[in-house]
Order: sequence, then C-alpha cells, then structure tokens
Amino acid sequence: MKKNNKLLLTGSLLGVMLFLSGCMSTDKQGNPKGFIYEFLVVPTQQLIIWLADTFNGNYGFAIIIITLIVRIIILPLNLSQSKKSLTQQERMAFIKPEMDAIQAKQKAAVTPEEKAVAQQDLMALYKDNNMSMLGGIGCLPLLIQMPIFTAMFQAIRLSPEIANSTFLGISLGVRNIPLAIAAGLIYLVQAYVSMIGVAPEQKKQMKTMMYMNPIMILMFTISSPAGLGLYWLVGGFFGVFQTLITNFYFKPRIKAQITEEMKNRPKKERVIKTAEPLNEQPTLTANSTPRQTASKNRNGRNAGKQQRR
Repeated sequence: MKKNNKLLLTGSLLGVMLFLSGCMSTDKQGNPKGFIYEFLVVPTQQLIIWLADTFNGNYGFAIIIITLIVRIIILPLNLSQSKKSLTQQERMAFIKPEMDAIQAKQKAAVTPEEKAVAQQDLMALYKDNNMSMLGGIGCLPLLIQMPIFTAMFQAIRLSPEIANSTFLGISLGVRNIPLAIAAGLIYLVQAYVSMIGVAPEQKKQMKTMMYMNPIMILMFTISSPAGLGLYWLVGGFFGVFQTLITNFYFKPRIKAQITEEMKNRPKKERVIKTAEPLNEQPTLTANSTPRQTASKNRNGRNAGKQQRR
C-alpha cells in the first residue's frame, strides 16, 4: 500500500510539474501574459540577467547561483523531512516482528470481517508507535520548487540573451542529452547514499523510489533547455551533500533517541478473531427425543476426534 501511495504521489507530481511548464497564457499576437508570466517569469528573467551582468555575462554561473540560493532556502525543510523519514525507519525496525505477525494474519484472513480487523490492527500499530501509513514521505520541498521550475523554463525559452548563451561549451537554450544523463546519475548517487546503513528489508521496499526520482529528473532535463538541466544538476550535487549530512550527523542521534524511547515500549497483543464454524443441526428420529439426539450427535463428534487422534 505504501509503495502504491508513493508511486501515485510521484506520478501526480510529475503531471503537475509538466502542466506548470506549459500553463502560461498568451495574447492574440502570441506574446506571453498572465499571472505566471508577470510574477514568476519576468522576475526570474531579470534576476538571471542581472547576475550574469555582475559576472561578466556568464548566464550559466547566474543559474548556478540561483540554484544554490533556492536549495539553501529550502534546506531546513529538506532536513526536517529527512529526519522524519529516518525516525520512521528506526521505529519500523522495532515494530517489524509485530508487523510481520499482522501481515501474516492479513494473508490468512478469508472473510471481509477478518480482513477489516487485520487492517484495523495494522492502523492501531502505526498509531500506537506514532508512525505514518505513508512511510514518512514528504513532497513539500519538491512542491516549492515547481514554480521555480516553471519560471526557469519560461525565462530561458523567452529570453534571447539566455537562450543564445553558452556555459562550458553547452548552449543553454537547447536541450543537451549528456547533461540530462549527468543530472539523472547524480540523483541516482544521492539515492544510493541515502541507502547507506538501511536494513536490507527496508532497502527492498525503497528500491522503487530509489530509481523513480532519477528517472523523473532525467525526463525533465532531457525535454528541457540545457539551462534548466544545469539547475537540476547543481541541485543534485547539493542533494548529495545534504544526504551525507543527514546520514552521518542526524542518523546516529535519531537512532539513539528512538532506541531509548522504544526500550520500555509495551507490546500489545493483537489477535484476529476467526469466524466460528456453525454447529451441525441434530437429526431427529422417530424413536428419540431432541435431547437424546443432541447427546448422540455430541458423543459421535467426540468419538470422531478420538479416532483422529
């Protein structure tokens, strides 16, 4: 279920981001207009041009500076999301035996009532241990970057100064496949670094998302101007640095905190009640009373049990 939620969330973010990249309106002459253009694209154009003029007309360097500014601004939020995810992972390691037992009962459940009780037990286990059914996933940092993505995309496309400029021999106004591949690879490195120290069972669950994010970034950059690919590439390097901080600074502290917190945690017995088999109806004969027939049936069942033994 958590995997499906994450895939659905990633697909939704991809759709929203692609929509934002082309949702700017134009007038009859084809000139851009509207809220997105006036309040996002134009300020971004002006900022890139001003930074480029400050650094001898280097538009690539201007894009790098904007990327670093954005990532520094959202760094506290990213670190907060990372700490929540690490806390979830550490709690999961403690409740895994109980979760395995509940999941085994879910597989063995036959009736809708048994399945409902099993699901309630699973939800109660998460609630009792202060955990989220979504697995600690956070999409707010990516949501914050969506307007910036839109503004950068349109600013590069609509500004001849930016589109006709180069950086390290790369034309910023046209797509660049090697740059897109490099951006995808750096996000794959970030995903790999985030897996360091993770339990094998959790690695298996996280493998889908490990490959999903780099593929998503590759799709963005391979269909966008190289200037936008430079934004994602620099952001990927910053992300690797952020992940290293999380793993080697926050993770040991969070692990010690959760270990101490869960040490004296009371474990609740969660038993799924199965439906009781229906009693056989007694068979009446012409020469027996209902009480005698019930006694015979009961004795017969007891005899059958002794034979099976």
